[in-house]
Parts: sequence; structure tokens; C-alpha cells
Amino acid sequence: MSTEKDKGLISKAADCADRLSATLQDMVSADDLLLGEMAAGLLNDARVLNNKLERIRYLVTQGTE
Repeated sequence: MSTEKDKGLISKAADCADRLSATLQDMVSADDLLLGEMAAGLLNDARVLNNKLERIRYLVTQGTE
């Protein structure tokens, strides 16, 4: 069973990963082609991380409802 502190940390991490994915998506269309290419490479990793954290958040919060 997760504590409220743990749930808050998981939620915070998932929110940050979501913002990272959104920002990298914006960076893909950067004027600097190299920057856009680098952002595209990182975007997949950020989405994988985001999906994992969202699953953890769902599992942790599902048990309390």
C-alpha cells in the first residue's frame, strides 16, 4: 500500500514526464534542424517514461477508489 506521500511523488513525476514529452514535441519543429532531430530522438524515450509513470499512477490510485 502506498502512502499519500508516495502517491504525491508518483503523480508529480508523471506530470513532469508529461510536460517533458509536450516540450520535446514542440522542439521537434525547432528552426535549428539539429535541435529538432535531437528532440525527436529523445521524444520516444520521454513517451515511454511517461507511459510507465502513468501506469504506476493508475495502479496506485486505483486501489484507493
